[in-house]
Amino acid sequence: MNPMKKYQRITVVFLLLIGIVNYLDRSALSIANTSIQKDMMISPSQMGILLSAFSIAYAFAQLPMGMIIDRLGSKIALGASLLGWSVAQAAFGMVSSFAGFMGLRVLLGIGEAPMFPSAAKALSEWFDANERGTPTGVVWSSTCLGPCLAPPLLTLFMVNFGWRGMFIITGVIGMVLAVCWLSFYKSKARYLAELAAEGKPLPSEQPAPAAAQAPKASYFAGWLDLFKHRSTWGAVLGFMGVIYMLWLHLTWLPGYFEREHGLDLYKTAWVVSLAYGFGAAGTIVAGRFCDWLVKRGLSVLGSRKFSVITGLVLAALFTLPLSFVTGLTGCIILLCLALFSINMASATAWMIVNTIVDSQRVASFGSIQNFGGYIAGSVAPIATGFSIQYSGSFTTAFMISAGVALCSAVAYFLLLQAPIGSARVEAGELARA
Repeated sequence: MNPMKKYQRITVVFLLLIGIVNYLDRSALSIANTSIQKDMMISPSQMGILLSAFSIAYAFAQLPMGMIIDRLGSKIALGASLLGWSVAQAAFGMVSSFAGFMGLRVLLGIGEAPMFPSAAKALSEWFDANERGTPTGVVWSSTCLGPCLAPPLLTLFMVNFGWRGMFIITGVIGMVLAVCWLSFYKSKARYLAELAAEGKPLPSEQPAPAAAQAPKASYFAGWLDLFKHRSTWGAVLGFMGVIYMLWLHLTWLPGYFEREHGLDLYKTAWVVSLAYGFGAAGTIVAGRFCDWLVKRGLSVLGSRKFSVITGLVLAALFTLPLSFVTGLTGCIILLCLALFSINMASATAWMIVNTIVDSQRVASFGSIQNFGGYIAGSVAPIATGFSIQYSGSFTTAFMISAGVALCSAVAYFLLLQAPIGSARVEAGELARA
């Protein structure tokens, strides 16, 4: 096998594993939701606020993180963040107050903020634009594989070691993975430079690494420039609907099956895992689908735009019936299809990041998109918590989620028009999109 192809695959596997750990850690509180409420006497509305503390911190940490990642590179940024959030995760097993939990959720949110912008930057460095769909879909399947594995795995940890032991074990796993990433990863430029320095032949069609050049403008100026473009706002507003729906499911889905359908902890774990298995399939299908559309002649951006809008509309259509369907089997089928669709949209949204800007600004753009998404996502747990407390059901929460997804599909359709570059490039892409 071509050494560079092998390195690409190993990089994708590492990013997939880190993404799974990322979602195991952020899922842990929702899995232990009921147990922690009983042990610490926390109300549903307080739990909603606690769940949202992560996403609010995560959202606001995005803005500076993009510039930092583009400056430091994926190796240092991702390795340091993985180590930091893993320490915070382990510390959950050692606190006993609501305030302590709140502080650690904030630290966890800040620590996890660089994860997906760093992954997007690494993929933009290692894969050409027309080949990024499949690896992006594989890496972003971690956003579902993590929640899919979380219920049975974290429940197993909880049953044997208590919810405190669960947090400590998952934190240690992340620390070990951080050391492995820092020891392994190299950017493509560094990899090629080392091959050239050792006198080894470069892979076919790979030019020798050029000398580094100073940037023509500051990172801050380039970051501010992104806000001037219509497509940036299309990505931000569109991603708000994606994350709102994803975060509602991530934080409240176990509670939904326990409360609405009376399932015990074990049955809930397996039902939620099934739903997220469908979500993982949605991310992989999104990558293959986008690559297929490009091969059929659609522009790279056009393929992404079609896929993300389709995913959002289908997610809304599968979510709306949950407001009046009461049978367990019907609800499971609808939630599986909704998670398939919204995760198809989520993976595609990150393919848009790799399409809309050059590799030097991928992390900055991705962080801006993520900021908007998690501002909306931070509202979902709180709105759901208060809705449950005052209405006694999830009906209103599901209806709001579907409406937000449809509004985001409209934002993508109207505002996402062209890559951010020269006027000539933008005009050409606009005509094809």
